[in-house]
Amino acid sequence: MKMPMIAAGLALLLGCNAQTQAQTPSPAAKKPAVIALVAAVGNKLSFVRQRQGTGSHIEPYTRNSVAINSQALNFAVLRGLDKALELDEPDSQRVFLSWTTPAEVGVAIEKSYGAKRDELLLEALREHLRGLPQREGWDRIEAVLPRYSHLERQGMAGKLGGMGVYVQPLQSGSVEFDENGEVSNSTTNDGANKTVNPKTGETAKESTFVAPYFYFDRVTLDAKTLAVLARKPQYDNIKYNDPTSAAIDVSNQVPIKDMLGRLLVLAERSAYQSVRGKSEVEVGPARAITPPASAPR
Repeated sequence: MKMPMIAAGLALLLGCNAQTQAQTPSPAAKKPAVIALVAAVGNKLSFVRQRQGTGSHIEPYTRNSVAINSQALNFAVLRGLDKALELDEPDSQRVFLSWTTPAEVGVAIEKSYGAKRDELLLEALREHLRGLPQREGWDRIEAVLPRYSHLERQGMAGKLGGMGVYVQPLQSGSVEFDENGEVSNSTTNDGANKTVNPKTGETAKESTFVAPYFYFDRVTLDAKTLAVLARKPQYDNIKYNDPTSAAIDVSNQVPIKDMLGRLLVLAERSAYQSVRGKSEVEVGPARAITPPASAPR
């Protein structure tokens, strides 16, 4: 076969291939995920304070709770989730949901313990979501729910859950007595926990502190079936101690109004880190989030 004929044949063959490829439909572009975000921090803050041990079976803590309007905390959580998912899935659309735990569910949770509380809250949320027809347009739901843990985190009291403040006012150490019963030597251990100076941000090692905490689950649900796809626990706290403070009680080193602001910062940062890990996140001033379920962002 002569070269011109070969060239013509190749051209014809290539032309046919090009035409065939052009006529083959390309795969459809992947549709951006639509993710619904919901936070249910709860309507109570817990305040737990260490007290001197008595050697009895009574735990060395006092516990109280205060009713709050939790929407500011819920919105802080939504901001953290939104920022993290915007980085993880930049093409996604996020829908903000607003939900308040029904009063009867709150009563049932108060009467329950441990993991049973977690399940009651999750089922109540799923029941609410079943009534939302908008789910058909969503791919998945990311929910932040308080976690009630019996685990004792480093330096913190046991049986903490949800959001609150723990106060540890007692220094750890030892006391030695002479033969007459008089104190002959005493030592304190101020290197027990990593703390942050609330005024300067400098870190140190102290045994006394006041610590806002946030313990929660980030639960991922399939939007259509409401099946649980993933459940990730998150335990965060920040221990504050101001070594230059004249306050006798460490709990007075951070005013209540200031502590509420720090709880908002912790809520946003923790929600972000539940998606992105321990990366740094710039926590800015609060911005309003309108939570209609029908308008994707």
